Amino acid sequence: MLKLYTMPGACSLASHIALIWADASYELEVLEREQTKSDAYLKLNPKGVVPTLVLDDGRVITESLAVLLYIAERFPQARLGAAGDIYERAMLNEVMAELVSEFHKAFAPVYNPGRFVTRDALHDDAKQAAFKRIDEQYRRFDKRMAGRDWILDRRTVADPYLYVLASWAGKTPKKIVEYPELARFKARLDADEGVKRALAEQKKTPG
Repeated sequence: MLKLYTMPGACSLASHIALIWADASYELEVLEREQTKSDAYLKLNPKGVVPTLVLDDGRVITESLAVLLYIAERFPQARLGAAGDIYERAMLNEVMAELVSEFHKAFAPVYNPGRFVTRDALHDDAKQAAFKRIDEQYRRFDKRMAGRDWILDRRTVADPYLYVLASWAGKTPKKIVEYPELARFKARLDADEGVKRALAEQKKTPG
């Protein structure tokens, strides 16, 4: 059985949703933030972050991009990955990379401004600069989702990741309603049985 280490409100919720959509058998370990720095957890994931996925044979996968793509390939019957066409695979990889390296990373100065400026007095400046970049990401994906139910032509592992990021809008000066297409996407996934199950198991709504 797979074992997923996650944390309420974190991006690891996307991997949790994907496991449910894939109808996978899994064990869930919900951590508090301080537990991600424990010696026991650092032996599994020296980066001290989530998600961490432990496979049936004890091997470990970290990073949302890798975990989500593994789930898609491990459970092909769920059709959460790209089809056999090489272009479709490239498109899934492209949007996943964008979500991880551009959209998600834009939040880093909001959570930890001290990593980006050397003086405490500049923390708010770092956050304000991040909010501008985050707004650009929200607006771009809002435009992309116009008239669409899924990021690609059908449901994939990219969608729960976008759902988590859409849920984080409350951490910014703007609200999700200011991005109507993303708000529609989030509301539809809020009602998804798999998403509701994941949130109940994590016992916290993101954002």
